[in-house]
Amino acid sequence: MGSSHSATVPGSAKTAVAAQPAAQKPAQTRSGRGLGSDPAVSIPTGRAMWAMMAMMLGSNLLASFNQSLMNIALDQVATDFHVSLSMANWMVLGFTIVAATVITMAAALLKRYGLRKIMLFGYVASLAGSLLGFLSWDFGAMFAARLIQALTVGLFFPVVTSVVLTIAPKGKGATMLAINSGAIGVGLAFAPLLAGLLLTYVGLHALFLIPAVMSAVLLVCGLKFLHNVYERQDQRIDVVSVLLSFAGLGAFIFGLNEVTRTLVPSLAFMAVGVAIVALFAWRQFHIADPLLNLSPLTHKKFAAGELLMMLGYAGSIYMSLLVPLYLEGTAGFSAFVAGALLAGPILCYAVSCFIGGRIEDKHGIWPLVPAGFLVILVGFVAVEFTSSQQLVVAMMLCVATSYAGVGLVFPTLKAADLDVLPRKLFAHGSSIHSTLVQIAGSLGSALFVGIMSADVDRLMASGATKAAAYASGFSHTLLISIGILTAALIGATVYARVRSRREGQH
Repeated sequence: MGSSHSATVPGSAKTAVAAQPAAQKPAQTRSGRGLGSDPAVSIPTGRAMWAMMAMMLGSNLLASFNQSLMNIALDQVATDFHVSLSMANWMVLGFTIVAATVITMAAALLKRYGLRKIMLFGYVASLAGSLLGFLSWDFGAMFAARLIQALTVGLFFPVVTSVVLTIAPKGKGATMLAINSGAIGVGLAFAPLLAGLLLTYVGLHALFLIPAVMSAVLLVCGLKFLHNVYERQDQRIDVVSVLLSFAGLGAFIFGLNEVTRTLVPSLAFMAVGVAIVALFAWRQFHIADPLLNLSPLTHKKFAAGELLMMLGYAGSIYMSLLVPLYLEGTAGFSAFVAGALLAGPILCYAVSCFIGGRIEDKHGIWPLVPAGFLVILVGFVAVEFTSSQQLVVAMMLCVATSYAGVGLVFPTLKAADLDVLPRKLFAHGSSIHSTLVQIAGSLGSALFVGIMSADVDRLMASGATKAAAYASGFSHTLLISIGILTAALIGATVYARVRSRREGQH
Protein backbone atom coordinates (compact mmCIF):
# COMPACT_ATOMS: atom_id res chain seq x y z
CA MET A 1 0.00 0.00 0.00
CA GLY A 2 2.55 2.55 1.14
CA SER A 3 1.89 6.10 0.14
CA SER A 4 -0.78 5.10 -2.32
CA HIS A 5 -3.04 3.82 0.43
CA SER A 6 -4.30 7.21 1.47
CA ALA A 7 -5.39 7.93 -2.03
CA THR A 8 -7.17 4.67 -2.65
CA VAL A 9 -9.50 4.75 0.33
CA PRO A 10 -11.17 8.05 -0.53
CA GLY A 11 -11.23 7.06 -4.16
CA SER A 12 -13.21 3.95 -3.49
CA ALA A 13 -15.22 5.83 -0.94
CA LYS A 14 -16.68 8.08 -3.58
CA THR A 15 -18.95 5.18 -4.34
CA ALA A 16 -22.26 5.64 -2.60
CA VAL A 17 -23.78 3.24 -0.17
CA ALA A 18 -26.76 3.13 -2.43
CA ALA A 19 -25.85 4.69 -5.74
CA GLN A 20 -23.31 6.95 -7.36
CA PRO A 21 -23.18 10.35 -5.64
CA ALA A 22 -24.18 13.25 -7.77
CA ALA A 23 -21.72 15.98 -8.61
CA GLN A 24 -23.90 19.08 -8.52
CA LYS A 25 -27.18 18.19 -10.17
CA PRO A 26 -30.76 18.14 -8.92
CA ALA A 27 -32.12 15.08 -7.22
CA GLN A 28 -34.67 12.85 -8.85
CA THR A 29 -37.39 13.56 -6.34
CA ARG A 30 -40.54 11.59 -5.70
CA SER A 31 -43.49 13.31 -4.16
CA GLY A 32 -46.06 11.73 -1.94
CA ARG A 33 -43.66 9.32 -0.22
CA GLY A 34 -42.23 9.56 3.28
CA LEU A 35 -41.26 13.09 4.26
CA GLY A 36 -41.90 14.64 0.86
CA SER A 37 -39.57 15.71 -1.94
CA ASP A 38 -35.83 15.93 -1.28
CA PRO A 39 -33.51 18.92 -1.59
CA ALA A 40 -30.87 18.92 -4.33
CA VAL A 41 -28.38 16.07 -4.38
CA SER A 42 -24.78 17.23 -4.20
CA ILE A 43 -21.41 16.50 -2.63
CA PRO A 44 -20.90 19.32 -0.10
CA THR A 45 -17.71 21.36 -0.01
CA GLY A 46 -16.27 23.98 2.32
CA ARG A 47 -18.36 24.86 5.35
CA ALA A 48 -21.28 22.74 4.13
CA MET A 49 -18.99 19.71 4.05
CA TRP A 50 -17.78 20.30 7.61
CA ALA A 51 -21.36 20.87 8.81
CA MET A 52 -22.36 17.54 7.28
CA MET A 53 -19.26 15.91 8.75
CA ALA A 54 -20.17 17.25 12.20
CA MET A 55 -23.70 15.88 11.82
CA MET A 56 -22.32 12.48 10.84
CA LEU A 57 -19.90 12.35 13.76
CA GLY A 58 -22.63 13.53 16.14
CA SER A 59 -24.93 10.83 14.79
CA ASN A 60 -22.40 8.09 15.45
CA LEU A 61 -21.77 9.58 18.89
CA LEU A 62 -25.49 9.16 19.58
CA ALA A 63 -25.49 5.63 18.15
CA SER A 64 -22.51 4.55 20.24
CA PHE A 65 -24.10 6.09 23.34
CA ASN A 66 -27.31 4.17 22.70
CA GLN A 67 -25.40 0.95 22.13
CA SER A 68 -23.30 1.14 25.31
CA LEU A 69 -26.02 2.63 27.52
CA MET A 70 -26.72 -0.61 29.39
CA ASN A 71 -23.15 -1.90 29.69
CA ILE A 72 -22.73 -0.37 33.13
CA ALA A 73 -26.28 -1.18 34.21
CA LEU A 74 -26.63 -4.97 33.84
CA ASP A 75 -26.15 -5.61 37.55
CA GLN A 76 -28.74 -2.92 38.36
CA VAL A 77 -31.19 -4.31 35.79
CA ALA A 78 -30.87 -7.77 37.33
CA THR A 79 -31.42 -6.31 40.81
CA ASP A 80 -34.31 -3.96 40.00
CA PHE A 81 -36.29 -6.43 37.91
CA HIS A 82 -35.32 -9.55 39.91
CA VAL A 83 -33.87 -11.43 36.93
CA SER A 84 -30.60 -13.29 36.29
CA LEU A 85 -27.59 -11.64 34.67
CA SER A 86 -28.19 -13.65 31.50
CA MET A 87 -31.77 -12.35 31.34
CA ALA A 88 -30.61 -8.79 32.04
CA ASN A 89 -28.09 -9.22 29.23
CA TRP A 90 -30.98 -9.32 26.76
CA MET A 91 -30.98 -5.53 27.08
CA VAL A 92 -27.72 -5.81 25.15
CA LEU A 93 -28.42 -8.91 23.06
CA GLY A 94 -31.86 -7.85 21.82
CA PHE A 95 -30.41 -4.49 20.91
CA THR A 96 -27.58 -6.00 18.85
CA ILE A 97 -29.84 -8.50 17.06
CA VAL A 98 -32.15 -5.70 15.90
CA ALA A 99 -29.20 -3.48 15.01
CA ALA A 100 -27.57 -6.24 12.96
CA THR A 101 -30.84 -6.93 11.13
CA VAL A 102 -31.37 -3.26 10.30
CA ILE A 103 -27.77 -2.92 9.12
CA THR A 104 -28.48 -5.55 6.47
CA MET A 105 -31.29 -3.29 5.25
CA ALA A 106 -29.39 0.00 5.44
CA ALA A 107 -28.05 0.11 1.89
CA ALA A 108 -31.44 -0.78 0.38
CA LEU A 109 -33.26 1.73 2.58
CA LEU A 110 -30.79 4.45 1.64
CA LYS A 111 -31.31 3.74 -2.04
CA ARG A 112 -35.07 3.97 -1.64
CA TYR A 113 -35.50 6.90 0.74
CA GLY A 114 -32.30 8.95 0.61
CA LEU A 115 -29.86 10.08 3.28
CA ARG A 116 -31.91 12.92 4.76
CA LYS A 117 -35.00 10.81 5.48
CA ILE A 118 -32.95 7.90 6.85
CA MET A 119 -31.05 10.13 9.28
CA LEU A 120 -34.15 12.03 10.43
CA PHE A 121 -35.98 8.75 11.00
CA GLY A 122 -33.02 7.54 13.06
CA TYR A 123 -33.20 10.60 15.31
CA VAL A 124 -36.95 10.13 15.77
CA ALA A 125 -36.52 6.42 16.60
CA SER A 126 -33.82 7.20 19.14
CA LEU A 127 -35.98 9.89 20.73
CA ALA A 128 -39.05 7.62 20.87
CA GLY A 129 -37.11 4.69 22.31
CA SER A 130 -35.41 6.87 24.88
CA LEU A 131 -38.69 8.39 26.06
CA LEU A 132 -40.26 4.92 26.32
CA GLY A 133 -37.26 3.73 28.32
CA PHE A 134 -37.56 6.68 30.69
CA LEU A 135 -41.26 5.98 31.22
CA SER A 136 -40.98 2.16 31.21
CA TRP A 137 -42.91 0.35 33.94
CA ASP A 138 -41.39 -3.15 33.78
CA PHE A 139 -38.63 -5.22 32.18
CA GLY A 140 -40.64 -5.80 29.00
CA ALA A 141 -41.27 -2.11 28.40
CA MET A 142 -37.61 -1.23 28.91
CA PHE A 143 -36.60 -4.10 26.62
CA ALA A 144 -38.95 -2.75 23.93
CA ALA A 145 -37.36 0.69 24.35
CA ARG A 146 -33.94 -0.81 23.71
CA LEU A 147 -35.18 -2.50 20.53
CA ILE A 148 -36.49 0.83 19.22
CA GLN A 149 -33.18 2.54 20.05
CA ALA A 150 -31.39 -0.21 18.11
CA LEU A 151 -33.01 0.97 14.87
CA THR A 152 -30.83 4.07 15.09
CA VAL A 153 -27.60 2.12 15.44
CA GLY A 154 -28.52 -0.22 12.60
CA LEU A 155 -29.09 2.72 10.28
CA PHE A 156 -26.33 5.06 11.38
CA PHE A 157 -23.21 2.90 11.61
CA PRO A 158 -23.07 1.75 7.96
CA VAL A 159 -24.61 4.90 6.48
CA VAL A 160 -22.41 7.35 8.38
CA THR A 161 -19.27 5.40 7.47
CA SER A 162 -19.99 5.66 3.77
CA VAL A 163 -21.02 9.33 3.95
CA VAL A 164 -17.87 10.26 5.87
CA LEU A 165 -15.69 8.61 3.25
CA THR A 166 -17.75 10.02 0.39
CA ILE A 167 -17.43 13.66 1.49
CA ALA A 168 -13.93 13.41 3.01
CA PRO A 169 -11.20 15.59 1.44
CA LYS A 170 -9.00 13.71 -1.01
CA GLY A 171 -6.27 11.68 0.65
CA LYS A 172 -7.89 11.83 4.09
CA GLY A 173 -10.20 8.83 3.92
CA ALA A 174 -8.57 6.63 6.56
CA THR A 175 -7.90 9.63 8.80
CA MET A 176 -11.54 10.75 8.69
CA LEU A 177 -12.64 7.16 9.28
CA ALA A 178 -10.36 7.07 12.32
CA ILE A 179 -11.86 10.34 13.59
CA ASN A 180 -15.28 8.78 13.08
CA SER A 181 -14.18 5.78 15.16
CA GLY A 182 -12.81 8.22 17.71
CA ALA A 183 -16.21 9.90 17.97
CA ILE A 184 -17.72 6.49 18.63
CA GLY A 185 -15.01 5.96 21.22
CA VAL A 186 -15.90 9.21 22.97
CA GLY A 187 -19.50 8.04 23.14
CA LEU A 188 -18.37 4.72 24.55
CA ALA A 189 -16.22 6.55 27.13
CA PHE A 190 -18.80 9.01 28.38
CA ALA A 191 -21.76 6.61 28.29
CA PRO A 192 -20.59 4.57 31.32
CA LEU A 193 -19.49 7.73 33.15
CA LEU A 194 -22.77 9.61 32.72
CA ALA A 195 -24.83 6.43 32.99
CA GLY A 196 -23.05 5.51 36.21
CA LEU A 197 -23.68 8.98 37.63
CA LEU A 198 -27.41 8.81 36.89
CA LEU A 199 -27.65 5.17 37.94
CA THR A 200 -26.05 5.85 41.31
CA TYR A 201 -27.80 9.09 42.22
CA VAL A 202 -31.10 9.08 40.26
CA GLY A 203 -32.04 5.60 39.07
CA LEU A 204 -32.12 3.19 36.15
CA HIS A 205 -34.80 4.99 34.13
CA ALA A 206 -32.86 8.26 34.14
CA LEU A 207 -30.25 6.70 31.83
CA PHE A 208 -32.57 7.28 28.89
CA LEU A 209 -32.67 11.05 29.35
CA ILE A 210 -29.21 11.56 27.84
CA PRO A 211 -29.90 9.97 24.42
CA ALA A 212 -33.33 11.64 24.43
CA VAL A 213 -31.73 15.09 24.66
CA MET A 214 -29.03 14.21 22.11
CA SER A 215 -31.66 12.90 19.67
CA ALA A 216 -33.77 16.05 19.99
CA VAL A 217 -30.77 18.32 19.34
CA LEU A 218 -29.62 16.31 16.33
CA LEU A 219 -33.16 16.20 14.93
CA VAL A 220 -33.39 20.00 15.00
CA CYS A 221 -29.90 20.42 13.50
CA GLY A 222 -30.57 17.74 10.92
CA LEU A 223 -33.60 19.56 9.56
CA LYS A 224 -31.28 22.45 8.71
CA PHE A 225 -27.97 20.86 7.72
CA LEU A 226 -28.72 17.42 6.26
CA HIS A 227 -29.18 16.90 2.54
CA ASN A 228 -28.81 14.00 0.15
CA VAL A 229 -25.45 13.11 -1.37
CA TYR A 230 -26.68 10.06 -3.28
CA GLU A 231 -29.21 9.62 -6.07
CA ARG A 232 -32.31 7.65 -5.06
CA GLN A 233 -33.62 4.52 -6.74
CA ASP A 234 -36.77 2.41 -6.55
CA GLN A 235 -35.11 -0.26 -4.44
CA ARG A 236 -37.16 -3.30 -3.41
CA ILE A 237 -36.91 -4.42 0.23
CA ASP A 238 -36.95 -8.23 0.48
CA VAL A 239 -39.11 -8.88 3.55
CA VAL A 240 -38.31 -12.61 3.57
CA SER A 241 -34.61 -11.82 3.92
CA VAL A 242 -35.35 -9.42 6.79
CA LEU A 243 -37.26 -12.15 8.64
CA LEU A 244 -34.57 -14.75 7.98
CA SER A 245 -31.84 -12.44 9.24
CA PHE A 246 -33.71 -11.61 12.44
CA ALA A 247 -34.79 -15.20 13.15
CA GLY A 248 -31.39 -16.73 12.41
CA LEU A 249 -29.40 -14.32 14.55
CA GLY A 250 -31.99 -14.44 17.32
CA ALA A 251 -32.05 -18.24 17.52
CA PHE A 252 -28.27 -18.61 17.48
CA ILE A 253 -27.61 -15.91 20.07
CA PHE A 254 -30.39 -17.17 22.35
CA GLY A 255 -28.82 -20.62 22.30
CA LEU A 256 -25.33 -19.26 22.95
CA ASN A 257 -26.56 -17.16 25.87
CA GLU A 258 -28.12 -20.22 27.55
CA VAL A 259 -25.60 -22.90 26.54
CA THR A 260 -24.07 -23.19 30.02
CA ARG A 261 -27.51 -23.72 31.60
CA THR A 262 -29.38 -26.06 29.23
CA LEU A 263 -26.85 -27.63 26.87
CA VAL A 264 -28.94 -29.74 24.49
CA PRO A 265 -31.81 -27.26 23.86
CA SER A 266 -29.28 -24.45 23.48
CA LEU A 267 -27.27 -26.39 20.91
CA ALA A 268 -30.51 -27.09 19.04
CA PHE A 269 -31.34 -23.38 18.94
CA MET A 270 -27.82 -22.62 17.71
CA ALA A 271 -28.09 -25.25 14.96
CA VAL A 272 -31.43 -23.84 13.82
CA GLY A 273 -29.93 -20.36 13.85
CA VAL A 274 -26.99 -21.43 11.69
CA ALA A 275 -29.34 -23.12 9.22
CA ILE A 276 -31.53 -20.02 8.93
CA VAL A 277 -28.51 -17.73 8.46
CA ALA A 278 -27.21 -20.09 5.77
CA LEU A 279 -30.60 -19.89 4.05
CA PHE A 280 -30.42 -16.09 4.29
CA ALA A 281 -26.97 -16.11 2.65
CA TRP A 282 -28.12 -18.48 -0.10
CA ARG A 283 -31.12 -16.26 -0.81
CA GLN A 284 -28.94 -13.17 -1.22
CA PHE A 285 -27.11 -14.81 -4.11
CA HIS A 286 -30.34 -15.92 -5.82
CA ILE A 287 -32.65 -12.90 -5.82
CA ALA A 288 -32.57 -9.88 -8.09
CA ASP A 289 -32.41 -7.29 -5.29
CA PRO A 290 -30.53 -8.82 -2.34
CA LEU A 291 -31.06 -7.24 1.04
CA LEU A 292 -27.32 -7.51 1.67
CA ASN A 293 -24.98 -7.99 -1.27
CA LEU A 294 -22.56 -10.64 -0.02
CA SER A 295 -20.29 -10.63 -3.07
CA PRO A 296 -17.51 -8.74 -1.19
CA LEU A 297 -17.01 -11.92 0.85
CA THR A 298 -15.81 -13.65 -2.32
CA HIS A 299 -12.72 -11.41 -2.13
CA LYS A 300 -10.28 -13.40 0.00
CA LYS A 301 -8.48 -10.41 1.53
CA PHE A 302 -11.75 -8.82 2.59
CA ALA A 303 -13.12 -12.06 4.03
CA ALA A 304 -9.90 -12.79 5.95
CA GLY A 305 -9.74 -9.28 7.36
CA GLU A 306 -13.36 -9.40 8.48
CA LEU A 307 -12.82 -12.77 10.19
CA LEU A 308 -9.92 -11.26 12.14
CA MET A 309 -12.07 -8.29 13.04
CA MET A 310 -14.80 -10.58 14.40
CA LEU A 311 -12.34 -12.61 16.48
CA GLY A 312 -10.75 -9.52 17.94
CA TYR A 313 -14.02 -7.71 18.56
CA ALA A 314 -15.63 -10.72 20.21
CA GLY A 315 -12.65 -10.87 22.53
CA SER A 316 -12.50 -7.17 23.26
CA ILE A 317 -16.25 -6.88 24.00
CA TYR A 318 -15.25 -8.53 27.25
CA MET A 319 -13.94 -5.20 28.52
CA SER A 320 -17.15 -3.32 27.81
CA LEU A 321 -19.41 -5.75 29.67
CA LEU A 322 -17.41 -7.81 32.15
CA VAL A 323 -15.09 -5.15 33.61
CA PRO A 324 -18.08 -3.11 34.91
CA LEU A 325 -19.53 -6.27 36.46
CA TYR A 326 -16.21 -6.94 38.21
CA LEU A 327 -15.92 -3.37 39.46
CA GLU A 328 -19.46 -3.39 40.84
CA GLY A 329 -19.84 -7.01 41.90
CA THR A 330 -16.35 -7.86 43.20
CA ALA A 331 -14.65 -4.56 44.02
CA GLY A 332 -17.90 -3.14 45.42
CA PHE A 333 -17.82 0.19 43.59
CA SER A 334 -20.93 2.14 42.72
CA ALA A 335 -22.01 2.36 39.09
CA PHE A 336 -20.73 5.95 38.98
CA VAL A 337 -17.25 5.02 40.19
CA ALA A 338 -17.16 2.05 37.81
CA GLY A 339 -18.13 4.33 34.92
CA ALA A 340 -15.53 6.91 35.92
CA LEU A 341 -12.84 4.24 36.04
CA LEU A 342 -13.81 3.08 32.54
CA ALA A 343 -13.83 6.56 30.99
CA GLY A 344 -10.04 6.89 30.89
CA PRO A 345 -9.35 3.55 29.21
CA ILE A 346 -12.04 4.13 26.59
CA LEU A 347 -10.62 7.59 25.83
CA CYS A 348 -7.32 5.79 25.18
CA TYR A 349 -9.24 3.90 22.50
CA ALA A 350 -10.47 7.14 20.93
CA VAL A 351 -6.95 8.62 20.82
CA SER A 352 -5.37 5.45 19.43
CA CYS A 353 -8.05 5.32 16.69
CA PHE A 354 -6.74 8.62 15.36
CA ILE A 355 -3.11 7.54 15.70
CA GLY A 356 -3.80 4.24 13.97
CA GLY A 357 -5.58 5.99 11.09
CA ARG A 358 -2.64 8.35 10.52
CA ILE A 359 -0.15 5.47 10.59
CA GLU A 360 -2.21 3.41 8.16
CA ASP A 361 -2.60 6.32 5.76
CA LYS A 362 1.20 6.51 5.55
CA HIS A 363 2.43 2.94 6.00
CA GLY A 364 -0.41 0.44 5.64
CA ILE A 365 -1.34 -2.40 8.00
CA TRP A 366 2.09 -3.98 8.64
CA PRO A 367 3.10 -4.18 11.43
CA LEU A 368 0.31 -2.01 12.85
CA VAL A 369 -2.46 -4.64 13.02
CA PRO A 370 -0.40 -7.47 14.60
CA ALA A 371 1.13 -4.97 17.03
CA GLY A 372 -2.34 -3.80 18.02
CA PHE A 373 -3.52 -7.35 18.69
CA LEU A 374 -0.36 -7.99 20.74
CA VAL A 375 -1.06 -4.90 22.86
CA ILE A 376 -4.63 -6.11 23.49
CA LEU A 377 -3.44 -9.58 24.46
CA VAL A 378 -0.69 -8.34 26.79
CA GLY A 379 -3.22 -6.09 28.50
CA PHE A 380 -5.66 -8.97 28.98
CA VAL A 381 -3.02 -11.26 30.47
CA ALA A 382 -2.03 -8.49 32.88
CA VAL A 383 -5.71 -7.98 33.81
CA GLU A 384 -5.90 -11.66 34.79
CA PHE A 385 -3.09 -11.24 37.32
CA THR A 386 -4.11 -7.84 38.71
CA SER A 387 -7.82 -8.67 39.01
CA SER A 388 -7.10 -11.85 40.97
CA GLN A 389 -5.29 -9.70 43.56
CA GLN A 390 -7.97 -6.96 43.43
CA LEU A 391 -5.34 -4.36 42.43
CA VAL A 392 -7.97 -2.14 40.85
CA VAL A 393 -5.75 0.79 39.80
CA ALA A 394 -3.19 -1.51 38.19
CA MET A 395 -5.99 -3.50 36.59
CA MET A 396 -7.52 -0.39 35.00
CA LEU A 397 -4.12 0.61 33.60
CA CYS A 398 -4.00 -2.81 31.96
CA VAL A 399 -7.55 -2.32 30.65
CA ALA A 400 -6.45 1.04 29.21
CA THR A 401 -3.56 -0.71 27.46
CA SER A 402 -5.94 -3.19 25.87
CA TYR A 403 -8.31 -0.42 24.76
CA ALA A 404 -5.39 1.38 23.11
CA GLY A 405 -4.63 -1.79 21.17
CA VAL A 406 -8.26 -2.04 20.07
CA GLY A 407 -8.04 1.51 18.69
CA LEU A 408 -4.99 0.57 16.64
CA VAL A 409 -6.64 -2.51 15.18
CA PHE A 410 -10.28 -1.97 14.29
CA PRO A 411 -10.37 1.30 12.29
CA THR A 412 -7.22 0.11 10.52
CA LEU A 413 -8.69 -3.26 9.58
CA LYS A 414 -11.93 -1.64 8.45
CA ALA A 415 -10.24 0.83 6.10
CA ALA A 416 -7.85 -1.83 4.79
CA ASP A 417 -10.66 -4.31 4.15
CA LEU A 418 -12.75 -1.78 2.24
CA ASP A 419 -9.69 -0.70 0.26
CA VAL A 420 -9.33 -4.10 -1.45
CA LEU A 421 -12.84 -4.01 -2.91
CA PRO A 422 -13.80 -2.68 -6.34
CA ARG A 423 -15.55 0.67 -6.23
CA LYS A 424 -18.96 -0.81 -6.97
CA LEU A 425 -18.73 -3.07 -3.90
CA PHE A 426 -17.48 -0.51 -1.40
CA ALA A 427 -20.92 0.27 -0.01
CA HIS A 428 -21.85 -3.38 0.32
CA GLY A 429 -18.56 -4.08 2.06
CA SER A 430 -19.30 -1.31 4.54
CA SER A 431 -22.71 -2.80 5.33
CA ILE A 432 -21.21 -6.28 5.72
CA HIS A 433 -18.57 -4.90 8.08
CA SER A 434 -21.13 -3.12 10.24
CA THR A 435 -23.31 -6.25 10.32
CA LEU A 436 -20.40 -8.46 11.35
CA VAL A 437 -19.39 -6.02 14.09
CA GLN A 438 -22.86 -6.31 15.61
CA ILE A 439 -22.84 -10.09 15.24
CA ALA A 440 -19.38 -10.40 16.82
CA GLY A 441 -20.44 -8.13 19.66
CA SER A 442 -23.61 -10.09 20.34
CA LEU A 443 -21.75 -13.41 20.19
CA GLY A 444 -19.13 -12.16 22.62
CA SER A 445 -21.79 -10.72 24.90
CA ALA A 446 -23.88 -13.90 24.89
CA LEU A 447 -20.85 -16.11 25.48
CA PHE A 448 -19.15 -14.10 28.23
CA VAL A 449 -22.16 -12.83 30.15
CA GLY A 450 -23.91 -16.18 29.77
CA ILE A 451 -20.95 -18.06 31.24
CA MET A 452 -20.42 -15.52 34.00
CA SER A 453 -24.11 -15.54 34.91
CA ALA A 454 -24.11 -19.34 35.15
CA ASP A 455 -20.96 -19.25 37.30
CA VAL A 456 -22.42 -16.61 39.61
CA ASP A 457 -25.72 -18.46 40.05
CA ARG A 458 -23.98 -21.78 40.71
CA LEU A 459 -21.45 -20.40 43.20
CA MET A 460 -23.94 -18.27 45.11
CA ALA A 461 -26.29 -21.25 45.36
CA SER A 462 -23.45 -23.20 46.98
CA GLY A 463 -22.88 -20.48 49.57
CA ALA A 464 -20.25 -18.20 48.00
CA THR A 465 -20.48 -14.45 48.49
CA LYS A 466 -21.50 -12.25 45.57
CA ALA A 467 -18.00 -10.75 45.41
CA ALA A 468 -16.33 -14.17 45.27
CA ALA A 469 -18.81 -15.46 42.68
CA TYR A 470 -18.30 -12.43 40.43
CA ALA A 471 -14.51 -12.73 40.76
CA SER A 472 -14.56 -16.40 39.76
CA GLY A 473 -16.86 -15.78 36.79
CA PHE A 474 -14.71 -12.85 35.67
CA SER A 475 -11.52 -14.95 35.73
CA HIS A 476 -13.18 -17.87 33.91
CA THR A 477 -14.46 -15.73 31.06
CA LEU A 478 -11.21 -13.75 30.86
CA LEU A 479 -9.26 -16.93 30.11
CA ILE A 480 -11.67 -17.71 27.27
CA SER A 481 -11.21 -14.21 25.88
CA ILE A 482 -7.43 -14.57 26.06
CA GLY A 483 -7.71 -17.76 24.01
CA ILE A 484 -9.79 -15.99 21.34
CA LEU A 485 -7.34 -13.09 21.15
CA THR A 486 -4.36 -15.44 20.88
CA ALA A 487 -5.93 -16.98 17.78
CA ALA A 488 -6.63 -13.49 16.43
CA LEU A 489 -3.00 -12.42 16.98
CA ILE A 490 -1.63 -15.42 15.10
CA GLY A 491 -4.06 -14.87 12.24
CA ALA A 492 -3.37 -11.13 12.11
CA THR A 493 0.38 -11.66 11.91
CA VAL A 494 0.10 -14.05 8.98
CA TYR A 495 -2.57 -11.96 7.22
CA ALA A 496 -0.80 -8.60 7.51
CA ARG A 497 2.61 -9.98 6.53
CA VAL A 498 1.36 -11.88 3.50
CA ARG A 499 -0.73 -8.94 2.35
CA SER A 500 2.09 -6.41 2.80
CA ARG A 501 4.49 -8.55 0.78
CA ARG A 502 2.01 -8.98 -2.05
CA GLU A 503 1.30 -5.26 -2.15
CA GLY A 504 4.97 -4.32 -2.13
CA GLN A 505 5.35 -3.01 1.41
CA HIS A 506 8.69 -3.24 3.14
